[in-house]
Amino acid sequence: MKYLLLLTILLSGCSTYPLQTNLDKDNFTDYFAVSDVEYYTTSSLLYSHVEQLGLVEGESCQTADNLPPAEEQQAKIAAKRQAAALNANGIIIRSCIAPPASKACLSSYLCYADAIKVTPLTSSSDDSQ
Repeated sequence: MKYLLLLTILLSGCSTYPLQTNLDKDNFTDYFAVSDVEYYTTSSLLYSHVEQLGLVEGESCQTADNLPPAEEQQAKIAAKRQAAALNANGIIIRSCIAPPASKACLSSYLCYADAIKVTPLTSSSDDSQ
């Protein structure tokens, strides 16, 4: 019982502590925009209307020895972020490469993709007769 009382006192003391975060209120929706962009393959789009919005690229770069190495998945996410900026809801990854080390990047990945707007094809009600 006394532990519960002590815990309550400690937690109530923290309730006036100001919350600080690295999220920018003005750009909050941009942080999660990539979740609206799906990965597709050309074969998965046979029964969909596809509008190409443009080419995008994403990069993952390790700039210093003490930082984690570049990852292909991070380059794909960066490409999804560019696609989201074009109001795309899909992306088709065309290729990802790991170029040799340079002065700027000790390791890196580059991914190239098509930003697309995908809409399912609707069947006509006349076809069901």
